[in-house]
Amino acid sequence: MISPFLKKLLFARQFSIADGKINILGKRQILLPADVIFNLGEINPKIVYKSVKSAMRKDMTDYAKKLGSSDEGMLMVMSELFDTFGLGSMEIVNIENKKRRCIIRIHNPQMNGKSGEDNSMLTPAVLSGMFSFLFNKDVDAKKVNAGAGGTIYNEYVIG
Repeated sequence: MISPFLKKLLFARQFSIADGKINILGKRQILLPADVIFNLGEINPKIVYKSVKSAMRKDMTDYAKKLGSSDEGMLMVMSELFDTFGLGSMEIVNIENKKRRCIIRIHNPQMNGKSGEDNSMLTPAVLSGMFSFLFNKDVDAKKVNAGAGGTIYNEYVIG
């Protein structure tokens, strides 16, 4: 089943798959198996983090221009984009715009390594880039805990 966000993009001609090319909001996308991405991140996690964070911040700037959304609107778009990327489902637990700080939960994280836990740098790098754009300030995401009692989520503090 296609997500409501992608349905909106299809209707607005901002999502297409043609001739093996995937395009979302004017940006070319690729699909790779999660283990390929995970293994790339293990090569040099610091470089991966920095590169992904920078690229994500730039992409969010481009998406915002394309959508013409307010900060509040971009917050919803960010959540929908994150879900579309296949990294899990983003829940904003707390956000303090003036302090440029927030707490995010990623439900059903998808970048799980051999231990079954999301230890990759990809998820915090994507979150850091997204929220650096939103807060208009360089911020970092730090994983603070994982859900317990049958709840599968990872929690990040961004600020």
